[in-house]
Amino acid sequence: MVLLAEVCSLQCENNSLLGVEPTIGTGPFTGVRVLELTTGTAGRTAGMLLADFGAEVARVAPPADPADPRTVCWDRGKALLEPAGTDPGAAAVQVRRLAEACDVLLSDARPGELERRGLDPATLHRRNPGLVHAWLPPYAARGRWSGLPQDPLLLAAVGGFAAHFPANEDRPVAPVVPTVDYIHGALGATAVAAALVGGGGRAVVVTGLHATAAAQGTMMMEGLDVERIYSAGKKLGGAPNFRTYQAGDGRWLFLAALTPDFFFRALDAVDRMDLLVREDVGGEFTNILRPGVGDAVGAELAATFARQPCAHWLGVLAEAGVPAAPVSDRAEWMDSEVVAHNNARLEVTHPALGPVVMPGVPVSLSQTPGGVRALASRVSPNALWQSPRDRTEARPATGLPLAGLRVLDLSTFLAAPFVSAILADFGAQVEKIEPPARDPYRVYSASFAAVNQGKTLTSLDLRSPGGREALLRLVADADVLVDNLRPASLDRLGLGEQVLAAASPALVRCSVSAYGRTGAWADLPGFDPVVQALSGMMTAQGGDGQPVASTAPVNDVATGTLAAFGVLAALFERARSGRAQHVTASLAATSTFLQSAELTTFRGRPSAARGGPDFPGPDATHRLYQAKDGWLAIAATDPGPLARATASTVDSSALGEAFAGRPVDEWIDVLTAHGVPACRVLAAEGELADPFLVQNGFSHLVEDEDLGRLLVVRGYADWLSGAGPAPAHR
Repeated sequence: MVLLAEVCSLQCENNSLLGVEPTIGTGPFTGVRVLELTTGTAGRTAGMLLADFGAEVARVAPPADPADPRTVCWDRGKALLEPAGTDPGAAAVQVRRLAEACDVLLSDARPGELERRGLDPATLHRRNPGLVHAWLPPYAARGRWSGLPQDPLLLAAVGGFAAHFPANEDRPVAPVVPTVDYIHGALGATAVAAALVGGGGRAVVVTGLHATAAAQGTMMMEGLDVERIYSAGKKLGGAPNFRTYQAGDGRWLFLAALTPDFFFRALDAVDRMDLLVREDVGGEFTNILRPGVGDAVGAELAATFARQPCAHWLGVLAEAGVPAAPVSDRAEWMDSEVVAHNNARLEVTHPALGPVVMPGVPVSLSQTPGGVRALASRVSPNALWQSPRDRTEARPATGLPLAGLRVLDLSTFLAAPFVSAILADFGAQVEKIEPPARDPYRVYSASFAAVNQGKTLTSLDLRSPGGREALLRLVADADVLVDNLRPASLDRLGLGEQVLAAASPALVRCSVSAYGRTGAWADLPGFDPVVQALSGMMTAQGGDGQPVASTAPVNDVATGTLAAFGVLAALFERARSGRAQHVTASLAATSTFLQSAELTTFRGRPSAARGGPDFPGPDATHRLYQAKDGWLAIAATDPGPLARATASTVDSSALGEAFAGRPVDEWIDVLTAHGVPACRVLAAEGELADPFLVQNGFSHLVEDEDLGRLLVVRGYADWLSGAGPAPAHR
């Protein structure tokens, strides 16, 4: 039998694909067989993460363009299986053989396709009861839009991401970077890791709507007992404490003064404390979040920032300890010290393309770090996994996979708490430790409730001897400890690495930071949009116009997801070797994962997509259009059917006129009849009552001590019990 690790090792020796020594066998999932049946961003990046951490990933895929950055990056470390001749029946038999011999089946098929092919969990668990069956449908498991072909624009439309994107006009916007799809991939890999930790024999469904829930959970909520709850607006510019400003030299910077303390320091630093005593502000931070007041304060600050160059303001704000950053492009980011200190830039040698730069592994484990072992190789299916796994003792599992896992969460704000949010959603018992003054993120009460649902909240003063000793008693019984404290802060609290290891030698630690744990930026505070500014996301979305940040905290939630994946990989390794280890993740490294194809560069590489003001989409056939009663999204692969459906020439102006004359539902029926993929764009108003979201259980009711009853997102995966119904979801 030929193992994938052997294929990759031979490839490195014979073809010199990597400019670094391969790290074969160092990943925690070494020896885990993954059969990947995917075509889209989510499935392929999920497989990439598993391969990076040692899994033997074999992807069934037709020949692809070797100069496609997605192929170069997302298929790294994988065996690409050539079809078994031209006989579809023989190919199907070969795939079923591999499915019966693997540990994980990863698929992004549309609903019904796996059942038609005999690859559904009920069928496969009869022959391979220990199999982890992970299905990542592009949109949802059921409902009107679930059968659409994979397309990031359509997912942004059906899930509401387009409607929440900032714009000058009141309209939806097409995202340039498919961040929700990347988050979908990270969630899928994390669910696979959770199933492996739970003992295998599980089926899990992670949908595009689950990824939307992760990306927008702090924005998509409804208070039943209050008139209004705060959520980030969509007007370009945003709240005055959390937006871009253009300096006097024409460069842009992002001010990330999220909390009252940061904002007051920022006002003092730029000599505008007078804005606090405006009659409409009255010294209250929450007043600047009111639309009319925020606009006026933002205009005043914009005039102030326009008086000096960008470097001046960055220096002033840094001296005051206020998070801010220049808006940079992708090339600057990949060449930066921050990316280097996070090992987020990898240089390899491709046999056809020559030198290639791509993102590295986005999360780090101290003992079993994984690594990019090789680029993809083409392999015959007959060369792999001839011997099935011994499953004589295996049984399909029941319940949530992390039941019994004990997690302590010392973190604040969003990225690190999202680590334990996912672990709680997958069944872990999470205790969140807050200081007596409580988590400063509570100023955004509904968002705090959404991220921390399913956790037990405990107050401890870690600066006191009694609080410290109480925490160490909790640590002694814990499996995982999550924090976003600087190493020096833990040492000052008497909770340094040696102290924690003595309290619990088997403890898996997880530390989340903005810019990593080494280098000049390591101790600086940072928030999601700051990293969007630094990493080129804003310039990609804004194109030649004003830089545009997503209001969804995509770097935060993706960092939390990737860190949770790292924690589960470490737990899987601990179960095999007894080794505990330290997992580290950063927003900086995550930003390279969220643009992994876009940041993969080589000579002759096609230009990455760029947007513009109120970006509607890349071309007339792949775009958002306004109809008579709302907006629709189309993703035509052939202009002919689109022209016939609309009786129009295929240009954006003519199509815009045509679509404006009829309601959305009429156009959906016409376009669908002509084979043109299309859907409505979910509007933000009343979004949680949308029938498609309701049918897929997108939200549920929670009780908050301050706001009362809230509708918030329900969860990030659905777990099936063997071939039966999903277990109760907390």
